[in-house]
Amino acid sequence: MPPNRTCPATIHIRDFIDSVEPDPTRPGKSLALQLRLSLNIPDKDEQSDDVTQGDITTLIRFFSQTARSEIYQPNVFIYAWGSFLTATTQEDGFHILLHAHAVDCHPGNYEDADSYFMRCPEAAQPTVTFLGTVCERGGQLNNGSTLLHYRLQSTVYHTSNRTHHTFPLTAYFKNGQRWVNFPPLSINAQIFITGRIFGLTKENQQLAIITEDVHFLPALPQPLPTTPSSTLGKRQRSDRWTRRATPTTPSKSAHVLDRDSSPPYHSHQNVQSQDVPRQRERAEQDDDTETRFTWTDTADEAENLPQPTSPTPERRSQRMRKTSYADVLAQSK
Repeated sequence: MPPNRTCPATIHIRDFIDSVEPDPTRPGKSLALQLRLSLNIPDKDEQSDDVTQGDITTLIRFFSQTARSEIYQPNVFIYAWGSFLTATTQEDGFHILLHAHAVDCHPGNYEDADSYFMRCPEAAQPTVTFLGTVCERGGQLNNGSTLLHYRLQSTVYHTSNRTHHTFPLTAYFKNGQRWVNFPPLSINAQIFITGRIFGLTKENQQLAIITEDVHFLPALPQPLPTTPSSTLGKRQRSDRWTRRATPTTPSKSAHVLDRDSSPPYHSHQNVQSQDVPRQRERAEQDDDTETRFTWTDTADEAENLPQPTSPTPERRSQRMRKTSYADVLAQSK
């Protein structure tokens, strides 16, 4: 059998207190109380020959507020709900253990017992919700004296022992038309059951639950297999990061070369106009760290582009000749 999932099993009860005791699992804590009840299970129209109806010993453990600890007295009618489990011990026999989230008392003067009892609500079957694993099926729906039922196991966290606790329950399906089209539950299936306690099973003393609703657990999502495309994408991303510049990467510089791979052209050098290649430099530089991109235009593009703004180099015949020392002496005579 696969391991059972751990999920709280909750119960809602209302009944009279038989006795008030300190919580034996929390010695020395004055506000830790244990209420002992003989949980009354009223007779209803649900009948199955393998279920016996009667009172069930119930222990309610909780922390009381300082201002309200004195109101919990024998014969006080209480409403309680919380997580529960069932166990069998030598001292208490079979019992329900309720770790209460809330315990409220019915208002009124409980010292006047006759008047107080008259104003309390009638008995009701405790309602429960739990997650169980199907172990066995029995009985027949709308056929025979034994109701259709499933024996289940529920695993919860035992607050007193701080361990996981597994206990059995039996879920019964009432005769009628409601469950006629309900699919049979397979062994080891895990389902949520919401219902009412209507007694104890004669065999092995398990809580007998009349099922009110059933919820199936959704299937666990399966992880998607790794596809070749996803693996390739990760490898390319890794390569892009490894090709990034590092602090030791040399700075980038732009070089403008002519079509014959001649030395770069500079406007301050004396270059013959017939040796100037037909080319244009395009540069984009936003700051000192940007890279300059250059390329050579084609002949058609060069005709349509504006002329460069750099000054045209002068011819040697147009340059002023420097005055020599001999010319100075000739002019002084």
